[in-house]
Amino acid sequence: MSDLGPFSVDPNNPPGYRNNKPEMPETDWITSLSDSLESHLAALCSSRTRAFVALILFALVCFLPGFNSIPPVDRDEARFAQASKQMIESGDYVDIRFQDETRYKKPVGIYWLQAASVLVTGQDADAPIWTYRIPSLIGSLLSVGLTFLIGMRMGSVRSGFLAGLGMASAILLGVEARLAKTDAMLLATILAVQWLLWELYDLRSGLSKGKGALLWAALALGVLIKGPIILMVSSLTLIVLSIRERSIAWLKGSGWKYGLPIFLLITLPWFIAIGIKTDWAFYFDSIGKDMMAKVASGKESHGAPPGTYLGASIGTFWPISVFFILSVVWIWKQRRQRTIFFALAWIVPSWIIFEIVPTKLPHYVLPALPAMAILMAETLEARATSWASLWGRIVALLIPVAAIILGLGAPIGLIVIEGIINPAAFGLGLVASGLGLLSYSVLSRGRVMAAFILGCLTAPVLYLSLHGTIFPEMRSVWLSNQLQASVNLVKPCESIEVASAGYSEPSLVFLLGTDTLLTDGAGAAKFIKEAGCRLAIVEKQQQPAFIEGLGERKDDIEQAATVEGYKLNGGKWQTFGLYRYKM
Repeated sequence: MSDLGPFSVDPNNPPGYRNNKPEMPETDWITSLSDSLESHLAALCSSRTRAFVALILFALVCFLPGFNSIPPVDRDEARFAQASKQMIESGDYVDIRFQDETRYKKPVGIYWLQAASVLVTGQDADAPIWTYRIPSLIGSLLSVGLTFLIGMRMGSVRSGFLAGLGMASAILLGVEARLAKTDAMLLATILAVQWLLWELYDLRSGLSKGKGALLWAALALGVLIKGPIILMVSSLTLIVLSIRERSIAWLKGSGWKYGLPIFLLITLPWFIAIGIKTDWAFYFDSIGKDMMAKVASGKESHGAPPGTYLGASIGTFWPISVFFILSVVWIWKQRRQRTIFFALAWIVPSWIIFEIVPTKLPHYVLPALPAMAILMAETLEARATSWASLWGRIVALLIPVAAIILGLGAPIGLIVIEGIINPAAFGLGLVASGLGLLSYSVLSRGRVMAAFILGCLTAPVLYLSLHGTIFPEMRSVWLSNQLQASVNLVKPCESIEVASAGYSEPSLVFLLGTDTLLTDGAGAAKFIKEAGCRLAIVEKQQQPAFIEGLGERKDDIEQAATVEGYKLNGGKWQTFGLYRYKM
C-alpha cells in the first residue's frame, strides 16, 4: 500500500466510514437529553394509571408552594373567606354576608364548600386562610385530572397527559389553586360537563344512567358556584355542534328526563330559600347590580377593550400559550376533524362573549384553557408544525424570557421593596432560567415534545421561588398581616375590639374578626372613647380628624405602634398609628 499522506483519501475507507463500515456520528447531549425525555414519556404513558398518578403529583408540586404561607389576598379572596367564616359563626348557611352588608353577587356553592373544608380540618371560624383555600386546590387538581381524561378520550393517553401537564404548569390555574374563590372549582364542574358532552357527541349511543346523572349534577353544582357561566359555556358548545350536525337528535341520550329533576333538586331549594329570606333582593343584586353591570360597562375599574384576553393569555396561560401559538395553523387546517371541531366549539363562542363584555379579569377565560391545552397536545402528537422555523424560534423565546423575568426579576424586586436578599430564590431563579433556555435550545433542534416537557418542568421551580419564598416575605404589601401582628403585640388585654380608620381592606376584617369597625378618623375617636378594651388603627391622613375627635381625652390616648406598607389596591404607601389608652 502506498503512503496516502495526511490529506489523502483511503479508497477503502472514504469519509464517514471506518473499516469499510458507516461511521455513526456522535450524539450531542441535547439529542441524548431529548431522547431520554421522550423515552420516559412513552414509558409513563404506557399505563393510564401511572400517567394519571404522575400528573396529580406534578400538579401538587406546582400548586402547594405558598398555599399555607401566603396571607389572605385582597379583595376577592378575603371577601369570600370572610363570608364563609360568618356562615360558620352564625350557623346561617342560607344568607351570604360580609359583616353587616349583604353579599349577593354569587350563589352559595363556594361558601358551603369553604365552610365544610374548615370544619373537616377540625377547626372553627378562626381557622387560617389555607383551610378556606382547600376547595380551590381540590378544584384545580380535578381540573388537571379531567383535562387528562378528556384529552385521552379525544386522542391518546399521551395527548391527555401532555394537556394535563400544561394545565398543571399554567400560571393562571396555579394562582387560582391558591385563592379561596369560585373559579378553580367552577372549572372542575365545567370540565365534568364538557367531558360528558364529548362522550355524548362522539359515541352517539347515549350516556349511561350514571354518566347522565353526573352530567346534570355537575351542571347543577356549577350553577350553585357561579350562576349562569357553566350554562353559557356548555350551551354555546352544544349550539355550535348542533349547527354543524344540522340536528339536535344526538342530545336525546343526555338523560334529560331524569337529569333535569336532579338539576332542580340540587339547585332549587337554596334559590327559593334565599329569595324568601331576602324578599327576592338576592336576584336584584346578583343579576341586576352585578352581572348586568359587568355586561353593560367595565365594573370596578376592570374595563378593557375587545382583544385584551388574546394579549393577556400569552402570560396567564404560559407555558401553554407559547406552544398553542405555534399550533394555530395546524389546528385551523384540521378544524373539520371531529376532535378539533369540538374543542373549537368549546373555545371560540365563549371567548368571543368574554371579549365583548366590557368588564375583564384574567380568570374569566379560564374555562377555555383546557380546550387550548388539548388542541396543543394534539398538535404535539401530530408533529405537524415546523417548530424549528424562524417564526417558531421567535415565539419560543417566550419560554426563557418569562422564566428569566420571573425567576430573577422577582428576587431583585424583593431586594428593592424589602431590602431582603433571598439566596434560595436566586438559586431557584437561576435553575428556572436554565431550564427555560434549555427548552428553547431543544425546540430549536425540532425536538418539540422534549422542549414542552422542559418548559413545563420550569413551572414548579418558578412557583417554588415565587409563591414559596418571595411572596410570603413581601411584608410591605401584606399590610393587614402587619397590622394584625402589631395589634397582637400592643393590645392591652386578650379580648379586644378594634376600629380601623382609612383602611378598609377585607383581609383586615378576616384577620382581626367580624366585629372590626371600618370607619374614618372621627369615628375611630368616638369608638376608642367608649367603654371597653379597645384599639384604633388610624391611617396618617385620618389622624388630624382622629386627634380632633378625641377632644379633652387626647392626653389619655397614646400611639403604641407605627406600621408602614404598600397598599396594592390603590397603589400607594401608607402609614398607620395604633392608638390605645395609656397603660
